[in-house]
Amino acid sequence: MPIRLICDKCDKAFETDSPAGSKVTCPACGDINIVREAPVASGKTDRAAAAGYPPDFGPEAEVIRVRPAMLRARPMSFLGLWALFLASAVGAFLLLAMPPAAIGCAAIALICLIALLVWKIRTMHDRLRITTRRIVDRTGLLSKNTSEILIKDIRHVAIRQTFWQRVWGVGELAISSAADDGVEIFMRDVPKPDDVKRVIDLYR
Repeated sequence: MPIRLICDKCDKAFETDSPAGSKVTCPACGDINIVREAPVASGKTDRAAAAGYPPDFGPEAEVIRVRPAMLRARPMSFLGLWALFLASAVGAFLLLAMPPAAIGCAAIALICLIALLVWKIRTMHDRLRITTRRIVDRTGLLSKNTSEILIKDIRHVAIRQTFWQRVWGVGELAISSAADDGVEIFMRDVPKPDDVKRVIDLYR
């Protein structure tokens, strides 16, 4: 009975009579794919589907998106900026009768607000997109860099955390594939990195 596959590279569907575990070439793009037997036919449990995520088999689907944390990554800096912003804004309002002092407080509040906005924008432009088949890392604000690894090629997922990072539930995530000895995807300030690794392992 033919097995239906979705190409890891071009996402186009095709069928093959090759047995599970063998390698076949996609007729559309020529990429090499490994034939995996569907869990229903093999009697195996789809771990991802059982955990409430998109199934391991079938069309590629997005699982989660990860962006760097702000509060968890640098709680003192985050809270300090907000406290200084609020104090300066209140000071500017209370010192309206003293224009120089009010202007000084307003300027400090504006600087804090700009710093928070820039920080937020930077975290929004750095993201890790995890699908059922691949991991895509996109970084950059004005310029953009993209790195991609097929989940089937992942060799090692490493988490690095200091003591305080463990307390706040944040850390560094490093991912490497069988094609390269070095780290290909690296992200700092990842919220709940153990949960992210657990999701990746469901599709390995």
